[in-house]
Amino acid sequence: MKKYLIRFTPEASRLISQLHPDNKRLIKNAIELLQQNPQCGDDLQEELEGFKSFKPKRYRILYTIDDQKKTIQIYYVGHRKDVYHQFRLLLDKLNK
Repeated sequence: MKKYLIRFTPEASRLISQLHPDNKRLIKNAIELLQQNPQCGDDLQEELEGFKSFKPKRYRILYTIDDQKKTIQIYYVGHRKDVYHQFRLLLDKLNK
């Protein structure tokens, strides 16, 4: 089975670059798992419908899948305590 191509938004790249090296490694390993099985994340609800969330330990990777192009678009990465709230704020800001 062909691996999916991973694409990052500038915001996701920025957030990952700010992580502690151990957490960067955790996220990198989680993304490699996503490449093999993009459907392993959970579907999000309400205003985040259409996005998926993969949960490596205390972090969340928010992404979408394009099965036609075999790509995964990573939108946001953060700690579980506020990742959904921060992502909603970002989406609100972008939609204005």
